[in-house]
Parts: sequence; structure tokens; C-alpha cells
Amino acid sequence: MPKLNIYIVEDEPLISRILKQTVMRLGHSVCGSATSYHDAIDGLRQADADLIITDIMLEGDKTGVDLAHYINAHLKIPFIFQSSVIDEVIIDAALKTGPLMFVPKPLDRYALSDAISATYAKAVVYS
Repeated sequence: MPKLNIYIVEDEPLISRILKQTVMRLGHSVCGSATSYHDAIDGLRQADADLIITDIMLEGDKTGVDLAHYINAHLKIPFIFQSSVIDEVIIDAALKTGPLMFVPKPLDRYALSDAISATYAKAVVYS
């Protein structure tokens, strides 16, 4: 699998750092990161991302679900949700946006690796 450019949207600094380190240890690049919807929109316009990993709950008034809607409408970049949310209504709304995968927190390196691999496989099949 080639090296992917991955953009991370996570508002918890410790989780963001661990996620970045894990992505790099898996052999991929982190092409940017953000803590909020608005920062992500600005950053993603300039990043050359192959994949976005986003939390559902973000800093500010907009959520990862809002970000997913924006991505689908304007950017067409595959995304993965990585979240600790357990509220069924929120999870249902998130899943309706069409994420390629949903990886629960706490971060599991193997689950993330599988999600990235599956994302790449889907991109190859549908391109």
C-alpha cells in the first residue's frame, strides 16, 4: 500500500498527538491537523489529503458530522470517524454521512491500520 497523506481533526491534544504518531508509525504522512470544523475547512482547502480522520465531537459549535457533510459536498475526500461517542442518535447521524469506517476510542493501532487499509482498498476498487 502506498503512503497516504492523512489529515487529522481532533480537539483533544493528547489524542491528536497519539493519532499523529500512530499514523506516521504505520508509514503514512500527516498532511495537516485541526481542532475545529472551521480550522479543518481552512486547512483541508490547502492540504493534499488522501484521507481524513475526524472525531465526531469537535471544539466549537460545529461537529464532525457537520464536517462530514461539508467534505461530501465540496471536497470528495474519504473520511473515517474515530470517536468515543456512544449516543445512538449522534452515531446514526454520523453513519448517515457515509464514512468509510468508524473506529472507536480509545485508539487501537490495529483497528486504525485496518481502517486505513480498507479505505485504500475501497479507493482502488472505486477509482
